[in-house]
Amino acid sequence: MLVKIVTAAVLLAHGIGHVMAPQAAFLPPGAFPRTAAGVGGLTITSGAGRVMAMVWILPMLGFLAGTYGLWTGADWWRPVLAAAAIVSIAVVLPWWNVMPAFSYIGAIAVDLITLVAIYTPVGDQLVKSFS
Repeated sequence: MLVKIVTAAVLLAHGIGHVMAPQAAFLPPGAFPRTAAGVGGLTITSGAGRVMAMVWILPMLGFLAGTYGLWTGADWWRPVLAAAAIVSIAVVLPWWNVMPAFSYIGAIAVDLITLVAIYTPVGDQLVKSFS
């Protein structure tokens, strides 16, 4: 049961962490430092930056829903978490040089571990231990 709780907590925390980009993009000036630029000089408060920040909501919802599905034993949790992890990697990479090192390394690590757990026999063993 401890493994199930820790796994769910990590996945939920990772999902909730995806709210950081929309917060940085839309909160009033001064709420977050915004001087750094992502790929190609893009800033989080530019029009394109705000659109990209809104895409962060997809992996947030995916990790929350997928974790619920995993917790309840639903059949659909694997593709939901896999899609969330892939989109998470895609939305984090453009902001690589803007995010604190711990945040992007931790985010990518959780995404990769999630994908490995879903698509390898290790993941099957983990899920069986939840029952």
